Amino acid sequence: MILCPICLHELDWSDEELYERTPDGRYQPLSLGHVTGPRREDLLRAAHVRCPAPVSDPGLEHHLPYDYIRHGRPLVIGLVGGPETGKTHLLASMIGAIEQGGLRPYGLTTDALDIERHAEYVDSYVHPLLVERVALSRTTHRATTEPVDALLVNDGRHTTAVAFFDIAGELLRSATHEATRFVPAIGGLLFVIDGSSRSARMGDESFRAVLDRLPKSGGRLDVPAAIAVTKCDAVRFQAPVDTWLYAEPDGLDPEAVLAESRDVYAFLHRRGAHAWLSPYDKCRKCTLHFVSATGAAAADGRFRRGVRPRRVLEPLISLFAMTGVLRGHPEVGL
Repeated sequence: MILCPICLHELDWSDEELYERTPDGRYQPLSLGHVTGPRREDLLRAAHVRCPAPVSDPGLEHHLPYDYIRHGRPLVIGLVGGPETGKTHLLASMIGAIEQGGLRPYGLTTDALDIERHAEYVDSYVHPLLVERVALSRTTHRATTEPVDALLVNDGRHTTAVAFFDIAGELLRSATHEATRFVPAIGGLLFVIDGSSRSARMGDESFRAVLDRLPKSGGRLDVPAAIAVTKCDAVRFQAPVDTWLYAEPDGLDPEAVLAESRDVYAFLHRRGAHAWLSPYDKCRKCTLHFVSATGAAAADGRFRRGVRPRRVLEPLISLFAMTGVLRGHPEVGL
């Protein structure tokens, strides 16, 4: 049994429920009864499973890639942050860094979970940002939500499906909105804070919406979290941002993670952003990071001097270590 991240229905994965996606985006049954060998594996790689949850509207019917649970329990990562915090740019820069081999130093390789949709995401977000230097539009409101992108992450011995959810911050504030039903399926949280913001004292309502909805034991969450302070290029000359933003990553060093987390905490605390530190207070494992998804602010919708992401994979690597995707490394998490 596996929990569907879209509707939270528990479903039983079986070959008899396989579907294939047609060129026009519809799904039709896929029979592999007489298919064997490499051809069967190739078809399974592109196959989908229809979620059997009853729906009142046929438009809410949804399918998940067969590989989503083929390798065990998947990891659902939720990007949490209000409007204009830079979530969309951060995720696009992360996927771009992964595409360029950014996980190799950690012994990790990746493949697309859904080849077609991953290509659509790269074409719609990663390529415009990193190659065409175009500022991405903010996340739009949607009645339902599916993973923005999903990858198969392999450490040489184990493979884990990792799905990324990024929805509009306004929707996360509503406990009843259809687009927030994936929240209880989350296995890792990535909280995004605008480091250039001056309105820090009240924190982010989307933080509270997610933290209040997830079950706690002993008053704290068992779901690991990473806090990413984005747009640090705007404060790159301030200490201690200047020390970390241009430091070259050197593998997963728990001492360095601890030192950076301490400095990020002090940076936010000094600015009166105590409410933004709520994930640190409520999650048993939490790391904090300075990042810049673009390296500079856009002017008239473009990054005329190019896009130069800094340290965008550090929060993700910490989450991988805290959730067991990255095995054989020292444990991190404060």
